[in-house]
Amino acid sequence: MNDNGYSPIVLSGPSGAGKTELIDYLISKDNIFEEAPGITTRERRPGEVGNTEFVTMKEFLELKEHDQLIQYAEYNGNYYGTLKSALNLLQYKQVLFNMGYAGTMALKELRPDSSLIYILPPTKEEIIKRMGNRGKERYGLGMEQTMNSIDIYDYLLISYTNNLEYLYDDFMDIFLDNEKGKEKSLTLTKNKDFMRNFYK
Repeated sequence: MNDNGYSPIVLSGPSGAGKTELIDYLISKDNIFEEAPGITTRERRPGEVGNTEFVTMKEFLELKEHDQLIQYAEYNGNYYGTLKSALNLLQYKQVLFNMGYAGTMALKELRPDSSLIYILPPTKEEIIKRMGNRGKERYGLGMEQTMNSIDIYDYLLISYTNNLEYLYDDFMDIFLDNEKGKEKSLTLTKNKDFMRNFYK
């Protein structure tokens, strides 16, 4: 934490990497953490909870027009985004942003002090298994996204199956900026090589 509050932390990675699970686990372990609220034009699903705000298309487009969004994307006819007001939470909370490549770059431009963490499973076979019926096209998208990310992100985390405590410990090493956390830096050749070779 600096004198002006916390710096943003971004968690990125392909579908099935474990981003959402890690964020939920961090929040359950320590109330210092909070996920940046999202905003969308899609309908709320029955029984759905969480910190996503559901708005009309008109409301979303007004926010976009008035530059109130860090980033936004369209998927299946609906818009999804992250409000700039989420940055205000950093005055008293460590806010975690679950973002793709484009959103990460937009946030980094707004807040150059952001820490960018990329999450991958230990093997490509593992990520295919986690995707289940989401299909090979998601795998291909993840490959492209990962290749674009090698020189952008600061740290690499490996998410082993059914071991959130291990992933939590690795994240906390980065958060606390200790020696183990520095070993996960993407300035280290071995970590860049892991990302380059992941989809081969």
